[in-house]
Amino acid sequence: MTLLLMAIHLAAAIYVTAARRKGLMHFSSAMIPAVILLPLWGPACAIAAELHIRGGEKADQEPGSGRFGITDEVYRSIRMDKDDMSGVLPIEDVLESGTPVRRRSLLLSVLHEGPGPFVRPLRIAGVNDDTEVVHYAVTALVELRSEYTQRISQMEKQYQKYPASAQVMMDYADLDEEYLRSQIPDSTERQERLAHCRSMLEKLLHYYEWQETGGRGISSSVGTKGKTAYIRERRRRAELLRRLGSICLEQGDSYAAEAAGRGLMKEFPDREDGYMMVLRARAAARDGKGLAEMIGMVKNSGIYLSPDAREQIEFWSA
Repeated sequence: MTLLLMAIHLAAAIYVTAARRKGLMHFSSAMIPAVILLPLWGPACAIAAELHIRGGEKADQEPGSGRFGITDEVYRSIRMDKDDMSGVLPIEDVLESGTPVRRRSLLLSVLHEGPGPFVRPLRIAGVNDDTEVVHYAVTALVELRSEYTQRISQMEKQYQKYPASAQVMMDYADLDEEYLRSQIPDSTERQERLAHCRSMLEKLLHYYEWQETGGRGISSSVGTKGKTAYIRERRRRAELLRRLGSICLEQGDSYAAEAAGRGLMKEFPDREDGYMMVLRARAAARDGKGLAEMIGMVKNSGIYLSPDAREQIEFWSA
């Protein structure tokens, strides 16, 4: 009897999981572990959740609209297909002026695709006049925030265990920047993560400076492998300085951003990165005289400028 129940559970779990992956069912992905691990109750709860979702839509379903009654235009606005963009409606417009069934279907499709890339539309949906849409949006945002909170907590434990590890500090800074790019943190939390990311990047820079001054620098007697390692370390420092400068600019610390830019100019004087970082820092500080001085330096340096850098120079020269 036990084996029979286990077989029934396994078959039900496989069917429910496969149906969700194929888009036939649309319950939350957070229920999948329960579907697999809870004998019989897991698949039963998933089916109940699916029936609840469908029952909520039927309350105001329009004639002729199905489970995912989304027009091709709306679906293309989610997937951004490049073959035919005629009549595409931005997600924000659908959330503001679409019918209730359209808004709910759109949010369900976003959740099915994965809510990560849709943080801004989800925030807009969080203040919608449709309580069902608000519920879906808030649930997705809470799930995303919870995932990042867990990852940050695990990374903090790792950092506490290995506070001097350059790899751990790099991973922590990468996670901070990923979380900031997600647009999930509010203004207060954003400033906290910016400050923490800046701290990690500064510690990494001090670490590599210590390595260089602690006897691991290059000399004329070092072989080819040593020179290659030295060049790799310089490039790594330059990347850290670029990241640090961008973080400082976002914090509004133009002085620190200019210092990072000058560090870049010292590391690679024949590249645009350091010059443009200093230019951005002086523009942020509203230093007109310093801005004009840096533009003249860039023009006289003879370095290659990317199209984006040339546009910035032309804009501030006008």
